[in-house]
Amino acid sequence: MSREDATINMVIAALGGEGGGVLTNWLIAAAEQNGWWCQSTSLAGVAQRTGATIYYLEFMPRQDSERPPVMSLFPAQGDIDIAVASEIAEAGRMISRGFISPDRSLLIASDHRVFGITEKSAAGDGSVDRELIIEMGERYARSFIHFDMSEIVQRQGTVISAALLGAIAGSGALPFAGHCFRKLLSSGGSAPANLAAFDESFRRAQPGGVGEYVPPELKAFSLPVASNALGERWLPRIAELPAALQKMAYHSVNRLIDYQDEAYAEEWFSRVSALIDRDLDRESYSLAQEAGRHLALWMAFEDIPRVAQLKVRPDRESMIRSEVKAAAGQPVAVAEFFHPRIEEVAALLPVSWGSALLRSQTAKRWVSRLLGPRTLRTDRINMQVLLRGLAGFRRFRRSTFGYAHERKMIDRWYDAVLSADEHDMAMAIATLGRLVKGYGETRHRTTSRLMQILDYVEHAPDSDSSKIIALQLEAMEPESNFDTGHAVSSNPEPA
Repeated sequence: MSREDATINMVIAALGGEGGGVLTNWLIAAAEQNGWWCQSTSLAGVAQRTGATIYYLEFMPRQDSERPPVMSLFPAQGDIDIAVASEIAEAGRMISRGFISPDRSLLIASDHRVFGITEKSAAGDGSVDRELIIEMGERYARSFIHFDMSEIVQRQGTVISAALLGAIAGSGALPFAGHCFRKLLSSGGSAPANLAAFDESFRRAQPGGVGEYVPPELKAFSLPVASNALGERWLPRIAELPAALQKMAYHSVNRLIDYQDEAYAEEWFSRVSALIDRDLDRESYSLAQEAGRHLALWMAFEDIPRVAQLKVRPDRESMIRSEVKAAAGQPVAVAEFFHPRIEEVAALLPVSWGSALLRSQTAKRWVSRLLGPRTLRTDRINMQVLLRGLAGFRRFRRSTFGYAHERKMIDRWYDAVLSADEHDMAMAIATLGRLVKGYGETRHRTTSRLMQILDYVEHAPDSDSSKIIALQLEAMEPESNFDTGHAVSSNPEPA
């Protein structure tokens, strides 16, 4: 292929709602205005942030020949001139797929994070290392332009496609003048915001325009001044705790009062006081910090009343309207996807009833017929009344099967932390609290594995902190056939 017949090949990865299709149309229009051919194809991603939509474009200058060129429909490894990612993990995926080559590819990416389903559902910290991806981009791309475009568009009130277009134009990778891109953005109601985001991104993408990333300086935590009776009761007590624990205690008490009531927060406070007395680390109080944090999160386990409570908060409507950029007075329809399981229904019942329901195959069949996935319009009055009624069930939470079930597991883990002979052993058991996360089958699997590890601690004479840590790492793998070799599988039912 002669040089004048060569194409400029571009691949774009954008998440749903980020305007990847709009960005593609802008690029096509810019090419046509400058007398270039442009062909584009796309492969749709999957919902719930498990994959981005991939757009592939080929640019080629028009020739005198009347015969149009034949272009490829698919990107090929090692054949990409410009790669664009709306989020840094997508840039990492492009590198891993072989699209980026050191002798050819310009990589442009916004270096903010949007966590994927696999990251959120991992038993431990499943997040992708942002700094590692940046290091890979600098190593494998011919040139790597990256900065936080999400912050720009949030500040300007638009979507990331405008900032991505500015970065592409500012990089000089396409032979089109910047004013032709600005012309494309100058019409429509979003024109001022789009142009502002474009211009800022354009400047930052030019040589010397991207500054070195400097993490924001973290401010030291200080307790707020009491502004109501609740603060007057609790803030002085939190202030009496060691300074290293005050931030954790402040957020934990707030969470548990919001979740249940002050008496529930008092239970947590009493248990943390016992952990402080047990902690040998008198500087950072690492045991009380770790166990106290996981204890608060576990005590605020998500059940149907908690989910309903979160969905009827007044500020949630404001957040949704802000995210979809609804105008004042503009109606917004909200569809919520629910899939209640029979275990969640049993958790709402009194202890004896819930236990009986799960033991009876006949009752489970009848109740299961009423359940299943469904979509509810929670912007409607009848659904709001239903959700507020379910949220009100939290006043009866302590008498339910679900509460008794969780409480028995919490007590067993907490007692194991306090009764450990050595500080390292207590820390290893406290860290097991990281396993408690997710809902449904994921929640059942992680808590079951935690109980198995506690079985091992109680019955294995050679148990030590290193073995517990190894078991925890194995338990965090969702596909592993977890087996302590000693434990009896147990996810205890309340007595």
